[in-house]
Amino acid sequence: MLLLESGGEGIEREVEQLNGNATVSGLPYPLQASRLRYIGGTTNHWSGHCYRFLDRDFAARPGIPNTGWPIALADIADYLPEASKRVLFRDDIVDWSPEAWRRRLATQGWRLDPQLFETRLTFVAPINPKTGNRTFARYAPPVAKAPNIRFLHHANVTELVGSADGTRIEEATVRTLAGTEAKVRARVFVLAAGGVENARVLLASRRPFAAGLGNAHDQVGRYFTDHVVIYQDFARNPAVPMDRLMAFQDYPGDTHTVSHFLLTDAALRRERIDDVFLRVTPVYEQPTAGGAAAKRLQDGIAAGDAGSIRGEDLSTALAHPLDTAGWAVDRGYCRAEPTRYRVAARLEPRPIPESRVTLTDTVDAVGMPILNLHWALADEGKRSLHRSLMLFGEETGRRGLGRLRLRYDPEAPWPDFPELDIGYHHTGTTRMSDDPRHGVVDRDCRVHGVGNLYVAGSSVFPTAGSGSPTMMLTALALRLSDHLRQEHFA
Repeated sequence: MLLLESGGEGIEREVEQLNGNATVSGLPYPLQASRLRYIGGTTNHWSGHCYRFLDRDFAARPGIPNTGWPIALADIADYLPEASKRVLFRDDIVDWSPEAWRRRLATQGWRLDPQLFETRLTFVAPINPKTGNRTFARYAPPVAKAPNIRFLHHANVTELVGSADGTRIEEATVRTLAGTEAKVRARVFVLAAGGVENARVLLASRRPFAAGLGNAHDQVGRYFTDHVVIYQDFARNPAVPMDRLMAFQDYPGDTHTVSHFLLTDAALRRERIDDVFLRVTPVYEQPTAGGAAAKRLQDGIAAGDAGSIRGEDLSTALAHPLDTAGWAVDRGYCRAEPTRYRVAARLEPRPIPESRVTLTDTVDAVGMPILNLHWALADEGKRSLHRSLMLFGEETGRRGLGRLRLRYDPEAPWPDFPELDIGYHHTGTTRMSDDPRHGVVDRDCRVHGVGNLYVAGSSVFPTAGSGSPTMMLTALALRLSDHLRQEHFA
């Protein structure tokens, strides 16, 4: 196996400029900031959130065009336990049950109408103390040492060259920034360069594909989506106990978990809206000098690292007893429960064909056409966000849980980034479909009409799903690995 990586072990200005040349039209989008070209890719700035998809994430949505996967959750289910271990860097399976977690925390959930809302969990992968982030590059050393894998850095694939009849890929053209060019031949090719770059490579591969590889029906690059988020304020009724699962909770191995709300399947059908994910988290005040000193002391004691306990922190904590006590209260040692909350409403946008990656007539330093991303969002998404928040505000108000404050105009145009936050979840540009007229890859992630070319990653998602895509794209990669083993290397 030959693994080609565009970058090296860390950020390099010249390599990252291969991303920075891209242009954006339509709604503003931070395209360069959302991509990284070195080992580990965008997991080098990954927040670590891991989520299990629902059955409805794969289903066609009534009244919403271009939705529905050709596979179901059942087709992926066997790979989810292993995917969970990989993305959370664990050897065990975590507990995804909100009820079990509440029993563990001795807390109660807010009793919202079960016909309207259900609770789900997100787990957060631990930070690697050696790197300070959650990068998948931690898997690079064993890969590099594997006897059947060759790992090449700074190798940019600029074209996949097909056979005369276009039914197979014969070779890949690889170029370096120093000007070196090489040809790579293989029995099977897997393109796993991210939701934007996957489409770029396919569109730039024009031998013998006049419109680009896999693009006979003008589908490559279309349906680009990303989760969008707006933040609102919520004030909890102090007489109502806090559901402690709403705050990020520690789990063995430096993993964390937190709850969120989803509208039920029945509510989505009745309201005829897109999926919206509501995370409601408490807001703690910034620590004072005494509080910050107390926190550092507590961390040193908890870690058993006497050398990290500084005398000045002890002096500061003792000199500001009210600050220190206030920090302890805020952190829950005295069971204090903040009443200020932030509601993050995250929309699964509708897949629309006009939101797409195309190529410009200008080339970059390795001869690849520079891409343009035209980002578009359907106006129905604004209604979905607003209606979901209204239902949540009405339900929590009716039950005396608190009050939701909306600070936006639902009739206004889509706001610009960063007022409208995004997930950095590039999906949809090489979407999966049984029909090549409506997608780029089949249910096995093979490019339609090309027998030895596959695409991995969230670019094959027909819809973005209600939660973070990392665990699902990992499960799909494991499924693809099994398929390749059985189909090509039995």
